[in-house]
Amino acid sequence: MQRIIDSILSNKDVLVFLILLLFSIYLVIDSNHYHQSKFNSFSNNFTSIIFKKYSSLENYFNLNHENEELIKENLDLKNRLYSNKEIIYDTILINTSHIFSSAKIISNNFSYSKNYLIIDKGYKHGINKEMGVISSYGIIGIIVDVSENYSRVMSVLNINSKINAKIKNSFHFGSLEWNGEDPSKLNLNDVPKIAKITIGDSIVSGGMSAIFPENLPIGIVSKIDLKNSENYYGIEVLLNNDMTSTKNVYVINNIYKEEINNLKNLINE
Repeated sequence: MQRIIDSILSNKDVLVFLILLLFSIYLVIDSNHYHQSKFNSFSNNFTSIIFKKYSSLENYFNLNHENEELIKENLDLKNRLYSNKEIIYDTILINTSHIFSSAKIISNNFSYSKNYLIIDKGYKHGINKEMGVISSYGIIGIIVDVSENYSRVMSVLNINSKINAKIKNSFHFGSLEWNGEDPSKLNLNDVPKIAKITIGDSIVSGGMSAIFPENLPIGIVSKIDLKNSENYYGIEVLLNNDMTSTKNVYVINNIYKEEINNLKNLINE
């Protein structure tokens, strides 16, 4: 305390000068309308800058919370879109065909011929094998292994991955596969040449499996190979997803999947 007092006393001349200067400025401003308006304008601008910086800082620290809220809202919309009835909340539904739950990718490979991802949800969260995984933009892959808290997903960027897909607004289906090269593109095989298809057409999930519901977005046609010697198109599909940077995903549970698969097994016997 004594040091503070000594510091003030040693700099008293400077303090007196600053006090007199501020008081003089106040008198000038208070007695002159022009200077008042200039000072008010400066004050308002300065205050606006401070509040803007504070607001930006506050928004930055709130981004994580806002992102979580957007994920929940998107999850709710997906459940309403692909379910037969209204949901109760989040991932708790009654009498619906598909249940969507949110997850995050914590590990992602895309540089190999057989790529896998790890998500932060496991059987403790109701996750099982052969559930589909998507993002807000398109299909990510299919769950192949599950532990208590995590799951391994076979990425669409895996040469063993085969996903039923179709040309939007048509009944022409094919098998969506990756050739192990460009991570932004897949190939849609086995689409017959009688199908009407053009560059830019949308490719969506076919709904012929019990994993993905119909009409989930996948990508657009970027190239069509018209070999005369074959009866099928060679179709290149540009993915909606950026598979190298996707973080937030949704896991799809078709609650009728087991029933559907049992019937398919009876047909194949």
